[in-house]
Amino acid sequence: MILINPKFLPRKPGIYLVGGTVRDRMLGRPTADYDLAVTGDPAGVAESIAAAAGRRVVVMGRPGQCVYRIVAGAETYDVSAIQGKDITADLLRRDFTINAMGLHVKTEEIIDPACGRKDLADRLVRMVAPGVFDADPLRLLRAFRMAAVLEFSVERRTLAAIVRRPQKIAGIAGERIREEWRKLLETPDSTELLWQMHQSGLLESLIPELGELRGCTQNPHHRADAFEHTMQVCQGLEQMLHQNAPTLSPDRENRDLPADPENLSLIKHAALIHDLGKPRCKTADEHGGIHFYGHETEGAEMAREINRRMRFSNADNKYVVFLVKNHLRPLFLYLLHQQAKLRPETVSRFFMKTAPWTPDLLLLAAADMAGKKESGDSGFTEFARTLLAGYANEHLPAARRSPLITGRDLIDEFGLSPSPQFARILRQVEEKRLAGSLENREQALAFVKKEIEKPRE
Repeated sequence: MILINPKFLPRKPGIYLVGGTVRDRMLGRPTADYDLAVTGDPAGVAESIAAAAGRRVVVMGRPGQCVYRIVAGAETYDVSAIQGKDITADLLRRDFTINAMGLHVKTEEIIDPACGRKDLADRLVRMVAPGVFDADPLRLLRAFRMAAVLEFSVERRTLAAIVRRPQKIAGIAGERIREEWRKLLETPDSTELLWQMHQSGLLESLIPELGELRGCTQNPHHRADAFEHTMQVCQGLEQMLHQNAPTLSPDRENRDLPADPENLSLIKHAALIHDLGKPRCKTADEHGGIHFYGHETEGAEMAREINRRMRFSNADNKYVVFLVKNHLRPLFLYLLHQQAKLRPETVSRFFMKTAPWTPDLLLLAAADMAGKKESGDSGFTEFARTLLAGYANEHLPAARRSPLITGRDLIDEFGLSPSPQFARILRQVEEKRLAGSLENREQALAFVKKEIEKPRE
């Protein structure tokens, strides 16, 4: 098994390939990142690699803890000094046994003081020692992220150590949490790990608002409390995204529907927090009926705060808040459809308000509906397919064409000035154009004339 690319690495004593690089190569996983621990002169080793690669060295970190980085095309080399008296001591300072292996570059001897090779074979994420979580509490989350990415299990005693200190994650910088969180959610079976995080107490330590969902009973349309429903939605969404079942498009896989593939983990994040507003908006009527009026708006504000803590970018925050705030919109359309009251203009208005994230919203809504009591009813899924086809085949091509009239027409033809009525008329004309009920400029102007002549109430 060739663990190293010998092209740029100096074959000298005291140079070790370490950590995740060794782990991934042993698993046959591709890697272009080489982490090197060096006794003696790491700066000199870095300069040697840079000279062979025709690149330069970038120095990062603080004095005494410097990392020397060389980027050579697709490959990155990080060179640092060994921490501790020797390579064994260095490896035993690391987080998990599968990351605590080294390879001597000259002799190709494997150094494995924590029995990482056995845990690789057993597909286990095992702590090197209980103190690793106290040294860096981010490792509490990283254990589950690694298990998700590698399709491993978190070892029993490691889980027990996490259970004893989940609250420590609260002190970690949001940026570091966000990176691990996104990587976990990108995996096909992250819901299983989210359940384990919940059972360990880590999930609620990470997002305390989720704790409010436990025991929050719902109306007869749901078969579980708000927390279990949320996890069922996450599970259903993963099935849609990674197993393409049920599919919403005849010619594209569900995971290809969002405009940005980077948003797959964000949709899952939104699914996990989409109902957070329910406990705070829960009411009961005189007949004992349970309602959650306005929970989508309350939940959107809570999502905004969670995203702020995790230091999401403005764009990512906007996307997640949009999904949470609008997750009921497709259901409202479906109810109108069932009552034979859904008008083309209403659908056009929905597309105008939700584009370009209409497919993303329909994916979340379909998973949300599947997580309710009526999960065996395929009516909503079929309705979502119809909406998506209309969006892709009718709305988007029509939206690319020029509007029938502009604000200048309202000024020149009718003497109107910019105002709320002015904006409303333009919006109505566009909705009707996209719905197909206005086809040319003359029809649009006639519609405007009628709107202006309507008696004011």
